[in-house]
Amino acid sequence: MNTSDILTILPPWYFLVAAGIFGAMWGSFANVVIVRWPRELSVVRPASHCFSCKTPIKWFDNIPVLSYFILRGKCRHCGATFSFRYAGVELALGLLSVGVAQVTLLQSGSFEVGLASYFIWFGFVWSLVTIALIDMEHYLIPDAIVLPGIIVGILANTFILPMGWMESTIATVVSYAAIRLLFIDGYRLLTGRPGMGAGDAKLLAMFGAFLGYEGVLFALFAGALQGTIIGVVMVIARRRDGDLNEPVFEEELEEDEDYEPDERFGKARVPFGPFLSLGALEYVFIGDYLLHKYALAFGHFVYNIQNLF
Repeated sequence: MNTSDILTILPPWYFLVAAGIFGAMWGSFANVVIVRWPRELSVVRPASHCFSCKTPIKWFDNIPVLSYFILRGKCRHCGATFSFRYAGVELALGLLSVGVAQVTLLQSGSFEVGLASYFIWFGFVWSLVTIALIDMEHYLIPDAIVLPGIIVGILANTFILPMGWMESTIATVVSYAAIRLLFIDGYRLLTGRPGMGAGDAKLLAMFGAFLGYEGVLFALFAGALQGTIIGVVMVIARRRDGDLNEPVFEEELEEDEDYEPDERFGKARVPFGPFLSLGALEYVFIGDYLLHKYALAFGHFVYNIQNLF
């Protein structure tokens, strides 16, 4: 069935609104995973409840985004405050879902292929947001999301997405092996400590499964650049406030005896997963545009250098 035929019956905004609602609902589940998984709690049972008074949250108080503002961020029963992150994650995934629908479902010639592509890419985006927030708070990248994600990425490129299984599989293996060799084991031999975590290597392997070589390199470069800039800004701010040896982010797991912070960042412990995930998100939505601009700029640079001689 052609997408254009569907759009003559149902206008594009119908699908975008539906995608926004769908994304916000999965944002609510992402919040459950973000809160419970690092604490080794079930993400299925019990149902959503207030962590202070343990009262189950009624369905009408669990409407994504809206309920937070209706209740003014507080539990209806005990008045305990809920973090704005809950509404923020739901809103972010709702908006990202709209963006995914725009670049997949509404741009595909075949409605069935476009719909399948939407679910695949939204699943990838959902994983990135969930992983980023878990890593930011707990310095952990969950295998329970990354390893199934690798399998889904390879299968999706085998049967639906255009890249094909060969590049997807090779990019997965090469990405993990290269990061492991260069930035974990190799860096450890040179400095006595790993430059990246094993979770980061697995995350980049998942990028390879979905995005191929180009996407992995883009996410790695963009993540490193943005992570360095933000890390330096944080260190400067912490030095100014006299908090140089405090954690970069508000919450941190128990002390990790094997962790040795990099002195170049003033003993700051900065998770890399959120920046890698941000780079992958940028590649999904604007990667082609940025790479095109980079190619033009590089071409002009080379041309000008040649003219000098």
